[in-house]
Amino acid sequence: MNRIGRSSQNDFQIRHDSISRFHCEVEVKEHGMLVRDLDSSNGDFVGEEQIAKADLTGGQFLRLGDVRVEVQAAPEPPDPESLPKCVNHPDYPASMKCAQCGRLLCGPCIHILKLAGDRTHKLCPACSGHCEPLAGMNRHQKGLLGNLMGKLFKC
Repeated sequence: MNRIGRSSQNDFQIRHDSISRFHCEVEVKEHGMLVRDLDSSNGDFVGEEQIAKADLTGGQFLRLGDVRVEVQAAPEPPDPESLPKCVNHPDYPASMKCAQCGRLLCGPCIHILKLAGDRTHKLCPACSGHCEPLAGMNRHQKGLLGNLMGKLFKC
């Protein structure tokens, strides 16, 4: 899960007045890319349609507030019924599992603790246990998106 917004606490910071502190999150998986609004003030749009969450494919335009980007490449989205669901948000796919209590959680559920040296801990909101990406998911999604940002989006 990769959070995008104006705050330096995001995985990707966009310094623009129309971007909320925590604007949206983009999840890049082996079989697709999903954007999900994080209750932003100015919204997220795919084409001209405002979305709460949406699958992205190459050639689409994603607008975050007043910032418009073109999706250059995106893997095909998975069948939503085949994905494990978040225990707190059954409409969202789970992307993390707590190593302590075993809960399956989506990105917005995870508590992120930023440490010195750009290290982070992803913690379970129920037991504060350490959360890991689900088996089969890329453990370096932030790096993957960071490396692919220029390929995925054209500003």
